[in-house]
Amino acid sequence: MKNKMIKSCVLLTVFILTITILQSCATIALPTEPMKFNATSEKGLLIGTVTFPTDKPNFNGYFFRLTNNTSAEFQINRNQSGQLDGGRTYLFALELIPGTYEIPSVRLFNNSGFVAGQYDVRTGGFSIPYTVEKGKTTYIGNINFNDYAKKGDVVVTLKNNFEKDVAELKKVQPSLDLTNVQNDVNRKIEYNDKKARL
Repeated sequence: MKNKMIKSCVLLTVFILTITILQSCATIALPTEPMKFNATSEKGLLIGTVTFPTDKPNFNGYFFRLTNNTSAEFQINRNQSGQLDGGRTYLFALELIPGTYEIPSVRLFNNSGFVAGQYDVRTGGFSIPYTVEKGKTTYIGNINFNDYAKKGDVVVTLKNNFEKDVAELKKVQPSLDLTNVQNDVNRKIEYNDKKARL
């Protein structure tokens, strides 16, 4: 009995440490404190939104990968209500090192309350390319993520809601200078042969 208890405690500790390490790589989508980004910043700013089909989350954690080469990701916290569309749409504003990137996948975390029922799923099959430039703000678009997709459904799509998204971001982060946001109206999501599925 004592050995089972020790083994359970060790497994729980390892699991908690693993989740902590994984989540420590994630950036919060939108800081609550005022952002200080402007044209003299060494980094670039990536802005956009993520929309879900319902206000009830299907998973406990949503982590959008920022590039294919690192574990950097930003987290959408669906325990809190989003800023638009009745709480279903979440703003994000991320300061990044200048370069060419893509959002290639979403990591989904599920927690049933038991160690055995906790798992991560990564859904790929798509790429949203973007470029970050020093001192400039890039609007990537509105990422629609269908966390209730069934077999054959499209999981991830991309729309351009530039005016609506930027207007709301100005309200939430009034210290940001968003007068010269780069809006690529031709930005498209690219799909590959590994179709995204949940």
